[in-house]
Amino acid sequence: MSKLDKILTHKVGGYVIMAVVLYLVFDCTFRFGAYPQHWIEVGITALCDYLNTALPQGWLTSLFVDGIVQGVGTVLSFLPNICILFILLSILEDSGYMARLGFLMDKIMHKLGLHGSSFVPMLVGFGCNVPAIIDARSIENPKDRTLTMLMIPFMSCSARLPVYLLFVSAFFAQYKALVMISLYLIGIVLSICFALIMKRTRWFRQDIEDPVHPLPPMTAPSFRHTGRHIWNHVKDYLQKIVTVIIWASVIIWALSYFPTHELETSYLAMIGQAIAPVFAPLGFDWQMVVCLLSGLPAKEAIVSTMGILAHGGGTLSVFTPLTAFGFMVFVLLYFPCVATITTLRKEIGRRWAWFTVIHSLLLAWLLSFAIYQIGSLF
Repeated sequence: MSKLDKILTHKVGGYVIMAVVLYLVFDCTFRFGAYPQHWIEVGITALCDYLNTALPQGWLTSLFVDGIVQGVGTVLSFLPNICILFILLSILEDSGYMARLGFLMDKIMHKLGLHGSSFVPMLVGFGCNVPAIIDARSIENPKDRTLTMLMIPFMSCSARLPVYLLFVSAFFAQYKALVMISLYLIGIVLSICFALIMKRTRWFRQDIEDPVHPLPPMTAPSFRHTGRHIWNHVKDYLQKIVTVIIWASVIIWALSYFPTHELETSYLAMIGQAIAPVFAPLGFDWQMVVCLLSGLPAKEAIVSTMGILAHGGGTLSVFTPLTAFGFMVFVLLYFPCVATITTLRKEIGRRWAWFTVIHSLLLAWLLSFAIYQIGSLF
């Protein structure tokens, strides 16, 4: 092992370096992404104002402007932040540092009784849970393979990132990077706790092996590979906007516009108010509830729904730093997107897919409940 590897994988210093690197990654994401994000937001606002003036008033104009343009524009404004984040992550991966990070975490996972080979698919899960689950096919042991697939939804995929960026910028301006890191760490810690519990059940109890994984050499990042990596993420993001987000925005607009053209008496309000009592102990109002419902097919739709609600005269003033953090934790944990559940069902069966749906909802509710109730005491 080289001198650099000894520093990066040191049993104490390695974790300090890891914390500094992650902080710098998220700090740069916010710092450099704020400018293009602001330009896009200004452009979307100007476009909406122009269209409202140029087009005849009516439900069709409202659908196009308040539903599609405003909903999609809100999600699109976070694209620069996502690009910057994945540029930095791609550089860390190409340089070989991600492999050192995996080596560090591999030690921890073995001490906790978990299999080290699970960590690579979990890293992939920070980009998207679906390819991460597919990547876990390479794990030979069937019990380890199934457990790893069940752990992956705890990883904060890029679909959750726009929600984090919105709330962290609004409520934690002085601690953006730290709050972002805390959300990712919550997912990792909970996935480890989940695995520790499941390892003690009859489905996953077994002795683990301790394979040796050689570290690749540290190299200069490849601009070609980084560019291809970023393009793949941008393409996936734009494809989701063109498909899922547009349709979700249209549905949310229709429910918020009819039958009275007033948000407070709309079908959306009726749905949200009917379910709201379940979420009241978490400090969530009906508008927060419908945002969560819209995120079932894709988490980005939460942001587009907030844009539609705000543009339609709704108010999200119920949010405080406490409820905002609880809301982000709920988004982190509850119901993985439909594509993730479908992939789990194909890979490990319907029973485990339903298990993921149920335990994720319960865990999200309980943890957000604890955050709000305990936080309210101070």
